[in-house]
Amino acid sequence: MDYFAHGLWSYIFFNKTKKPWLAVIFGLLPDTFSWFIYMIYRFFNGPEFGKPNLQMIPEWMNFLYGITHSLIIALLFFVIVYFITKKVYYFLLAWPIHILIDIPTHSREFLPTPFLWPLSNWYFPGISWGTKWFMITNWSLIIISLCAIIYYKRKKQF
Repeated sequence: MDYFAHGLWSYIFFNKTKKPWLAVIFGLLPDTFSWFIYMIYRFFNGPEFGKPNLQMIPEWMNFLYGITHSLIIALLFFVIVYFITKKVYYFLLAWPIHILIDIPTHSREFLPTPFLWPLSNWYFPGISWGTKWFMITNWSLIIISLCAIIYYKRKKQF
């Protein structure tokens, strides 16, 4: 799924929490610490934009993508934070939700989601989030959900 959609879904899922912006940050974290870093790298090291050539992606990028898109790493992070703080921070769940959304919306042919990294290289045979019908459906659901949130928040004020 695209970067902005992940941020908006995180807000939609966690809008009733005290600090939904923290969920948005953690919902964007997997792509921020992998693709955003790579985008900056490409900006300074290559003039091309658009769909990346898979053969040109450096190995460090695949490593970052594996770390940030692994349910095992996200769970480990959640457990470490709990043991350190003795608190459950629900906004942290936006990270594994991002991964769960990516699993069926990334094909094996182009950037499959390494959700079991580092234990397994098995990838779910999903569909591409860039498929026209999926983009229309996804963004329609985002717009409808945000309109509903705005409607109910305004209704609650009166």
